[in-house]
Amino acid sequence: MPYWPRDRFLELAPAYWAQTRAYLDPTELEAELGFVTVPPALACAPEQSAAS
Repeated sequence: MPYWPRDRFLELAPAYWAQTRAYLDPTELEAELGFVTVPPALACAPEQSAAS
């Protein structure tokens, strides 16, 4: 995803994908191709908060 913040790439990892996908706009997900609005950061990604 070219619009996703670099410091939040772990949210796209398989372990967090279901939770990240739940935050995304359903209408954007239904579109074949296009922009995806980046939601607020996940609260429960421990690797991310430890790395910061």
